[in-house]
Amino acid sequence: MPGRNRTAVVVAVVAVVVALAAVVGVAVLVLDRRAAPAPRPSPAQAGPPPGDLAMRDDTNTITLTWTDPSDGVVPFVVAGGRVGQPLGMMATVDPGRTSHTVNGLNSRVDYCFAVLAVYDTDRFATSGQVCTSREPTTPN
Repeated sequence: MPGRNRTAVVVAVVAVVVALAAVVGVAVLVLDRRAAPAPRPSPAQAGPPPGDLAMRDDTNTITLTWTDPSDGVVPFVVAGGRVGQPLGMMATVDPGRTSHTVNGLNSRVDYCFAVLAVYDTDRFATSGQVCTSREPTTPN
């Protein structure tokens, strides 16, 4: 009978290990679903973009101007960054304003800018880009 008891103990231990593995597997699946962020819809274009984006380069400052497609209803976001880099938010502009000056720029670096008309929290329209084209400086 000692062989039967040993077999029963081994079967019981195997059954417990399999049950624990199943519980752990289910827990991992449930926790993994909770940890994953819910997919967010992509922002959609909501209306006409700002038009006639223009730039005045005063070396350390850039003044941007544009036309307002909303007749003063929506705010704007000015985005900019170094040429070849992703644009980042630089400023927000109140509805009805159609210019913004960016200060503190490096006079030896080229920059690109765009303006976004913000129609809603996830609906906007983006202007085209304007970029500086600065002459490289040569040391004396």
